[in-house]
Amino acid sequence: MPANKSGATGAVRPVEIPETATTNSSHAAPSSAAAPEASPNGGDEAAKEAEEREELRLFIHELGEKIESKRLLRQQNANIELPGEEFFARLDSSLKKNTAFVKKLKMFTTTQLEPLLRELSALNLSKYISEICAALAEAKLKMNDVPSVVMLSSRLHATYVDFDTHFLEAWQKVLNIKAEKISNPSKLRVDLRLFAELISSGVIQMKPGLALLGMVLVQLIGQDKDGHNNFSIILSFCRHCGEEYAGLVPQKMQQLALKYGVEVPKSDFLAADKQANLRTMLKGYFKALCKHVLAEQTELMNMTKNIRRTMECKGEISSEKREKCEMMQASFDKLLASAQTLSELLAEPLPELAKESECCSPGTVIDNMLDSAACGVLDPWGDEETRAFYTDLPDLRQFLPDFSAPKVDLETMEEPSELTEEAIDANLDAEMDIDDPPSTNSDPPSENIAEDQPPPSTPPLLATTGSSANDLKPQKMCSALMELGRQQLQSQPQTTAQTQQQIRQQFDIFLVNLFNCVNKELIDSAAIEFLLNFNTKHQRKKLTRTIFSVQRTRLDILPYLSRFMAIVHMCNTDVAADLSELLRKEFKWHIRKKNQLNIESKLKIVRFIGEQVKFGLFKKFDALGCLKMLLRDFQHHQIEMACAFVEVTGVYLYNCRDSRLLMNVFLDQMLRLKMATAMDSRHAAQIESVYYLVKPPESSKRESAPRPVIHEYIRHLIFEELCKQNVERCIKMLRRINWLDPDTSGYAIKCLSKAFLLRFPLIRCLADLVSGLSSYQPRAVTIVIDNVFEDIRAGLEIHSPRMAQRRIAMAKYLGEMYNYKLVESTHILNTLYSIISLGVSTDQSVVSPLDPPDSLFRLKLACMLLDTCGPYFTSQATRKKLDYFLVFFQHYYWFKKSHPVFCRENASSADLFPILVDHTYRDCLSAVRPKLKLYTSLEQAKESIDQLQERLFPHLKSHASDPNLTSINENSELDEGPTDEDSGSSNDQRERQAAGLEPEQSNECTENETDVPLGPPPPPEWSKEDLDFEQQYERMTTDSYQERLKEPVKATAKDIPVPMMARLQKKSYEQISAGQISKVVSCPDLPPRSPAPDLPEGSGKAPPVNAGGAGNAAGPSAAAGGGAAAVPFVLMVRGNRGGKQQFKSFVCASDSHLAINLKVQEQKIREEKEKVKRLTLNITERIEEEDYQESLLPPQHRNFTQSYYQKPNRHKFKHQKGAPDADLIFH
Repeated sequence: MPANKSGATGAVRPVEIPETATTNSSHAAPSSAAAPEASPNGGDEAAKEAEEREELRLFIHELGEKIESKRLLRQQNANIELPGEEFFARLDSSLKKNTAFVKKLKMFTTTQLEPLLRELSALNLSKYISEICAALAEAKLKMNDVPSVVMLSSRLHATYVDFDTHFLEAWQKVLNIKAEKISNPSKLRVDLRLFAELISSGVIQMKPGLALLGMVLVQLIGQDKDGHNNFSIILSFCRHCGEEYAGLVPQKMQQLALKYGVEVPKSDFLAADKQANLRTMLKGYFKALCKHVLAEQTELMNMTKNIRRTMECKGEISSEKREKCEMMQASFDKLLASAQTLSELLAEPLPELAKESECCSPGTVIDNMLDSAACGVLDPWGDEETRAFYTDLPDLRQFLPDFSAPKVDLETMEEPSELTEEAIDANLDAEMDIDDPPSTNSDPPSENIAEDQPPPSTPPLLATTGSSANDLKPQKMCSALMELGRQQLQSQPQTTAQTQQQIRQQFDIFLVNLFNCVNKELIDSAAIEFLLNFNTKHQRKKLTRTIFSVQRTRLDILPYLSRFMAIVHMCNTDVAADLSELLRKEFKWHIRKKNQLNIESKLKIVRFIGEQVKFGLFKKFDALGCLKMLLRDFQHHQIEMACAFVEVTGVYLYNCRDSRLLMNVFLDQMLRLKMATAMDSRHAAQIESVYYLVKPPESSKRESAPRPVIHEYIRHLIFEELCKQNVERCIKMLRRINWLDPDTSGYAIKCLSKAFLLRFPLIRCLADLVSGLSSYQPRAVTIVIDNVFEDIRAGLEIHSPRMAQRRIAMAKYLGEMYNYKLVESTHILNTLYSIISLGVSTDQSVVSPLDPPDSLFRLKLACMLLDTCGPYFTSQATRKKLDYFLVFFQHYYWFKKSHPVFCRENASSADLFPILVDHTYRDCLSAVRPKLKLYTSLEQAKESIDQLQERLFPHLKSHASDPNLTSINENSELDEGPTDEDSGSSNDQRERQAAGLEPEQSNECTENETDVPLGPPPPPEWSKEDLDFEQQYERMTTDSYQERLKEPVKATAKDIPVPMMARLQKKSYEQISAGQISKVVSCPDLPPRSPAPDLPEGSGKAPPVNAGGAGNAAGPSAAAGGGAAAVPFVLMVRGNRGGKQQFKSFVCASDSHLAINLKVQEQKIREEKEKVKRLTLNITERIEEEDYQESLLPPQHRNFTQSYYQKPNRHKFKHQKGAPDADLIFH
């Protein structure tokens, strides 16, 4: 070791930094008389230069010593002389000491080096070399232990011949890095440096050692170019071993050496080309690291943006996001510092980082958000007078006798570290008693003396000042009062004759006069008088209770009482603390009470809290908690309390930097609650008033261009005034506008064409309005009708779900136009055919963009148009045309329903097809054609279309073969009679609908008028018997009605019995189906759907059918071809008022869910009965088998194995209730 030190000292002598120039300059500076006086900048540069030279000298000295010591150790390990057998024979070879030595190596530290070297010189470890190597390679070392391990390994290498071979094998096991993530990177970091030191020291042979080291470095770098989890290991290797293996010298030292002309020593361990290879690999890793740093910074900036957005929306940051941001910021800072270190070693520049990275910490983000939200200087007061009232308070502490309480600054009251909504929610759920009690440590030490003091010789100040106090200036008044107090204290004797009763009376007078202080000067004078004359603990408690119990209607005095408390609080903190505690408890009591009483008391409490907040006596955190509590149940009195609180202190909290964002969140929440809740108009006006009081709307808003007055009038008539009662008035008003003006008429036509802007029930009224205008403005009505057709056509050509409501409204509008005789049935049928054919692809492999397979909107559109105007197709020709359309409509329905989108392999179409659409379809067809037999499959619908074409096309082809055939008129040869367009005017149709006639009744009347134009039938002649019968019937009904009135009203039974008629008529599903099938009559000559008169609603009777043999024979075929059989049901409902049962009959298709469920239920009941029957038969057979087996047994065994079923069933006497049981008593 001494040789190493001497060698190192000799090695660093050639690279010492010359300081001749510095010395000469320092000596020459004072000798020059003409030289100017040294400037401060020159002195700083000289000091900096000296510091740099010293730093460079120390670095070169340490580097030279390290290189020289490694060179000497490597030379020593290369020229070793191994001892002979005689040397090992003298050493101790005991098992106990050798195993103990190996165990110590596993727990090696630097402090154990000397004892281990002494033990090594005394032990023979020839048989434990492999254990020693494994212990040293697997030991958990620190960076400081590496030189000691190298020294110990060198000693072992010089003693035992096979130590280097076993040591290399042990390191191969330890440094065997797999592709998976490293489990212990800290140990690998130390092991890699130790292994490199052992190679450079010559303990491990250079060639195999460098091969293993290179393989480890390649694996570490190769598998870590994405995650950079091994960056700390690589950086540690570069810092400790980079100079020897890659020639790495810090860039700063290279620049200083170049600046001062000094050569940096270099190690001769590896050749320059091998160092260049490792340096190239490290530079490639550094480039990937730079990309990783930029990605991490981008992620951190994104989180910063999210935090900023959260602050803008909620006014707070959750603790989870804050902790996550802090962890990400710390990780990025550590990564950036390590990257800068590697950049310094490799002399490679780091990429330029974004400037936002400097302000990525969450605290800085919050501060910046608050600064940006402040929008300049925040002024919570608004004017100087208000600021002076709440902030300029007279400080009487220096004038009070024997005052030693600490100074209390209202501006620096303790507030929570974070004003967040989470903290407020946590505080709201806490108990009332967890708050700190009022402090009593600030009482003056001369309290007992003050209690015994006599009252002043002069009357109380409030009684003497009067109105003249308004003319005194506060400063002069305070000075005079202080001087008066000193004189009174000096002139008073130590013992007074005044009693405590007199002091109490004077204080009572003071409390009474306190509520008359309605200006700033009077309340300041009252506070001074209290502090001078009544400042005792008992009187402070009484003052607190008195101020707290101020009259609920005296809201004007609350600011002055709060100022009084603020002045007293500067000298005695317990008064304001007690008052705040009482206000908080009273507020929470009112919230928990949840009654709608004492609104004035509630408003007084919240206003008092608001005034206390502005004086700094009530914490902002607690005040925002009170507002949050009110917003939890925002209704009734709590709305008024919240509005009163915001009115008093909302501007102050909104303009304070620490509570601005959270107050903004609560204000927005109030406005959202007002929009989402149906509340009284008075409450809504209060909320808007306080909201815009705190956040006044911006004045610079772009105003929309005003419409002309005539346009506003037209919109008012159509979109606001139009209703069922004033259609005629709107017609008269619209007739008076100037229809010759293109602008006015064009705007009126535009409004009349937009039925989707009205409420849905008013579309009929709009059609009525257009119908009334058709007699006076036919051209305008024609344009409106054209616009409606164009709008419907555009809706079919543009498949957009956003236009769904508009398309439904326009279809309804078109149907109402037909009802009011504005359009013909041909146009309606053309529109219906367009709905089910325009852009529709009948090939399932071709997807139409206008009618996708999963879109069922056209079905709804057609059903809406049919529901609106279908019942009014009354003439025979139009009914026949509509019947033809219904065939194609059912085909379109089954085409949609049977598409693979709604039919899967393991599910039926009925399960996947929307049930609401199915019900809409069935209800529509039952309303248009109540007796129409619906198709049950797509094939049946196609077959009906083929039959229809076969019946119609031959008739047309016979005419088409005639060469003299002219063009076909719009009304085809099928129009045998006049259509409904020729049967009356539009006014007749409007009168018909205004009369409230049902569509079925109007259908019958119209059919009679069009088909059989006969006069009204003569009235029947009444005979004498008919008149007598009529009189007797009226007398009987009157008597029955009077008897029913006398009967008492019975309570409605909860269990409604099933009527006998329903029980007798109840049949099974097979019986119902069989009965229906037997009643079907085959009609081959009629079209698929022939019109029939409708049944009255609720009649409950089946239509008359032929029950003969022919009908029964043709029933199954007709049911299979024409649709599913109908199943009648009886629905029992309860009446509205009297509770009387009512029965309604309705017919349901056999393939409906109700009929299917009935069939399944009956099948389950039948299976259950069969199961019970089988069990009963099996039990009987088993009993017979047991009897037979028993008969085969010997007689002595029969009594013990007697069956339970064969025991005689004795009749046991049953006593009456309460009588004793004789069997239990005597047996």
